Amino acid sequence: MIIYDALHGNFIRDYIMEKQVKEHLRGNGYTEEDILSIEAEYSMKLNTNRMKGTFANVVFKDEPNEKYVYVQWRETGKIQQECSYYSEDTGAYEVKYTEERKHMIKSCY
Repeated sequence: MIIYDALHGNFIRDYIMEKQVKEHLRGNGYTEEDILSIEAEYSMKLNTNRMKGTFANVVFKDEPNEKYVYVQWRETGKIQQECSYYSEDTGAYEVKYTEERKHMIKSCY
C-alpha cells in the first residue's frame, strides 16, 4: 500500500486537494456556476521538497477546452495556479502569460 501511494497517490489526498482548490477559487471571486470541473491527480514528477505531488485540473464553464493546473506548496500549504499550458498554435507547452486564457493569472509560478 505504501509503494502504491508513493507511485500513484490516493483518493483521500485527491479529495482534499479538490476541496482546497475549490475554496481557493471561491476566495478569488469564483462561484460554483463558474466552474465546470475540478479533478485532482498525483504526479511523482511534481512531488518535490517544495511542492506536493497532488495537483488539480480546473475547467471553467466559459472556457471548456482549457485546463488550468493548480498546485500546492509544501511549506506554506498555499494553492497557486501553475503557468504552463498546451498551445494548439505552437504544438508545445508554453509558460508565458497570455490574455487569450481568460482565467490565467499573471502571478502564477
